[in-house]
Amino acid sequence: MIRSLAWVVVGALLLGCQGRGPAARPPAAPPAPEVTAPPPPPPLRVAVVDFIRAVQAHPRWGEVAALDQQIQEIQIELAMVPGVQIPSLQIPTPKIDLTPEMKAEVERMKPEFQREVQAFEDAGRKELADYGQQVRSDQLQKLSARRSELKTQLDQAIKDKQQAIATDTQQFQEQTMAEYRLPLLNLHLKQETIQTMSKTDAEALAAQIQTLTKERDEKIAAHERANQQAFFEFQKAESDKASADLKAYQDQLTQEGQRLVDERAAQITARVRAEIEAKQGEFNQRLKDREQALVAAARGQAIQQMTQAKTEAEAQARKQIQAQIDARDKQMQALRTRLLGLQRDRARLYAIIMADLRIEAAALSQEKGWDVVLTQAVASVAAVDGTDDLIARIKH
Repeated sequence: MIRSLAWVVVGALLLGCQGRGPAARPPAAPPAPEVTAPPPPPPLRVAVVDFIRAVQAHPRWGEVAALDQQIQEIQIELAMVPGVQIPSLQIPTPKIDLTPEMKAEVERMKPEFQREVQAFEDAGRKELADYGQQVRSDQLQKLSARRSELKTQLDQAIKDKQQAIATDTQQFQEQTMAEYRLPLLNLHLKQETIQTMSKTDAEALAAQIQTLTKERDEKIAAHERANQQAFFEFQKAESDKASADLKAYQDQLTQEGQRLVDERAAQITARVRAEIEAKQGEFNQRLKDREQALVAAARGQAIQQMTQAKTEAEAQARKQIQAQIDARDKQMQALRTRLLGLQRDRARLYAIIMADLRIEAAALSQEKGWDVVLTQAVASVAAVDGTDDLIARIKH
C-alpha cells in the first residue's frame, strides 16, 4: 500500500510540474523533450487472515473445546476434594456384673441411649455435609464471577491497546510522509527543470530519490513492526496476569473453603461430643442410682473395661483418619495426572490445527495469487480478507 501511495504522489507531482513547465521557460527557447514517467510497479496483493477465528472454525476445534471442558472439570474437582472427617468415638457401654434387676434396667435404657447418640451423630454429619456443599457452591459462583470480570478487563485492555497502536501508527506514517514530501518534491523538480544534466548526474539524482523513498518506507515499516511487537508483548503480559490472578483467587477460595469446613467440623464435633457426654452422664446417673449395692471390685472392673474400650476406639479412630488422608492424597494425585495428560493433549492438538492452517493458508495464497498473507488486521484499502476462504477450505 505504501509503495502504491508513493507512486500516486510521484505521478501527481510530475503532472503538476508538466502543467507549470511552459510558463516558466523563455518564449525563444526550443520546446523541451517530453518526459515520460516510468510505469508504477504493480501493487502487492495483500490478504488478511484472522487465525483466531479460523482456529475456532477448524473441524477439530470441537476436540480442543472438549479438552478445555475436561481440564476445567478436573480443576474444579481438585479444588473441591473434601477434607478429612474426624470420626466420632464409639465407646461401648461396659458390661457390669449386676443383679437381674440391674440387667433388666440396663437393657431397657441401652436402646434408647444408642438411638439418641446415633441421632446426634447423624444430625452432625448431615449438617457438615450440607455446609460443605454450600461452601463449594459459593466458591464456584465466586470463581465464575471473577473469571468473567477478568475476561472483561482483559478484552477492554487489549481493545484500548489496539486503538492506541493504530492511532500511533497512522500518526507516524503521516508525519514521516510529510517529512519526506518536500525533499522528494525538490528532487523531482530538479529532474524536470535541469535539461542539460549529464547521464551520471541524472542517475545520481534518481538514486537519491530512490534512497529517500526507501528510507521513508523503511522508517514506516520499522515503526509498524515495533508497534506490532509491543502489542503482542502487551497482550501476552495481560493474559498471563489475568491467568495468575484467577489462579491466585482460586487458591484463596480453596484455602478459605477448607478453613471454613474445618472450623465447622470442629464446632459440630465438639457439640456432638458434648451432647453425647451429656447423654452419657444422664445415662450413668440413672444407672448410678441403681449401683448403690455393687461392691467396689465390680465398680473397678467396670472402669477398667471402659478405659480399655476408649483406648481401642481412639486407636481405631486414628487408623480411620490415616486411611482418609491416604485416600485423599491418592485421589488428588490421580486428578493431577489426568490434568497433566489433558493439557499435553490440548497443546499437541492446538499445534496440529495451527500447522494445518498455515499449510492451507499458503496453498490458498498460491491459488488466489496473493503476494502477502497477514495474520493480523492492517489498515490498508488494498488488503483482502481471506478468513472466510480459509475457513471454507479447511472444512472441505
